[in-house]
Amino acid sequence: MAASSHESTTVIPTWQPPPAPAAAGAETQPILSAMQGHGPQAQITIESGPDAGNNHRAGESAMRVGRSPDNDLILRDPATSGHHARVERRGQQFWIVDLGSTNGTLVNGEPIQEKELNHGDRITIGQNAVSFVIVEA
Repeated sequence: MAASSHESTTVIPTWQPPPAPAAAGAETQPILSAMQGHGPQAQITIESGPDAGNNHRAGESAMRVGRSPDNDLILRDPATSGHHARVERRGQQFWIVDLGSTNGTLVNGEPIQEKELNHGDRITIGQNAVSFVIVEA
């Protein structure tokens, strides 16, 4: 029976970007503008901890935070998990999602799994105290 369950496994294809429009003329410019960061952006500043003084900008694409070198924001803090959290923009709002970290992610001192971020929120990732500020694009 176990062998038959392996035979029915479905392979899900990886995400591919949508095809380019047939008429690449005037339609290309809005796509390029959107890629340049329309909508709100956020400034993430590490205020205290092992990585104090670092600033990062969050915008259209999600930003993964953690100790592993494949993260967008790499923290040297041993209390930070390899893939600790993700900051993402959903429409006009920013959210933080804990990625199953060992020590958790706190927003304004409260442990979270997923939370909408507001201007001025304080995030704790490992031993780093981080400020979150929304800035206009």
